[in-house]
Amino acid sequence: MTDAASTFDPAELAQRFATAKDRIAAAQLPGPETIAEAIAVQALLVTPEEAPASGYKVARSPEGVGVAGRLSPVAIAGPDGQPVTFRWRKGLRVEAEIGFRLASDLPPRQTGYSRGEVIAAIGAVHLGVEVLDSRIEEGGKAPYLLFLADRLGNAGYALGPELPRNLLDGAEGRSLEVSLDGAPLFAGEAHHPAGDVLAWLVGWANETQRAEDTLATGEIVTTGSLCGALDVAAPGRLEVRLDGSWTLPVRFE
Repeated sequence: MTDAASTFDPAELAQRFATAKDRIAAAQLPGPETIAEAIAVQALLVTPEEAPASGYKVARSPEGVGVAGRLSPVAIAGPDGQPVTFRWRKGLRVEAEIGFRLASDLPPRQTGYSRGEVIAAIGAVHLGVEVLDSRIEEGGKAPYLLFLADRLGNAGYALGPELPRNLLDGAEGRSLEVSLDGAPLFAGEAHHPAGDVLAWLVGWANETQRAEDTLATGEIVTTGSLCGALDVAAPGRLEVRLDGSWTLPVRFE
């Protein structure tokens, strides 16, 4: 470990993120040197006991390592069809995603997990919307470990209606529409960057160095956009419709 890494203070970076009134240029921030240091910053940015649910977005680092960013705040859509609400500011983006709620634990283990074992741990499949609003001026173009410390840009997650379990293997190519106050932001076929909504979850489950309490029963896990990141240019009502059957409204104000 380098001298820079040994003197990095996760609490200092977490405090800078938590108290920033605007986005901060990456060059003005202390940067973590390891994935573990970046994850330590994330833990200080989230207070699980104050949230209605906890969870993670899972992804892969540029080196192909499974990583995760904590979701916060998490809003659970009710059965009445009323939109959940998030704060808007210029530069905010959204992603329509497939989310999972775990019905059993997947603690780290040396033998890893098969795809079937991961599927067996999933209790429910949902339509979801991730809110992206990085605390870093460069967002995803910042040094990767700094962006990981910023929870991979996460600023909230809306968990929507439950979906059939066959979407675990059948989300690709289904029709997907995203609109803001009726104006289309996306209309086309759903496509995950890995071509598989489970790929990054299986990868994260098989990272033996992750914390023991990750991927725990009841957690929400979301695994990547079906439409890319979409700009939300103004406050308003966002609506996501998948396969013409399932709808999730989100209001930004």
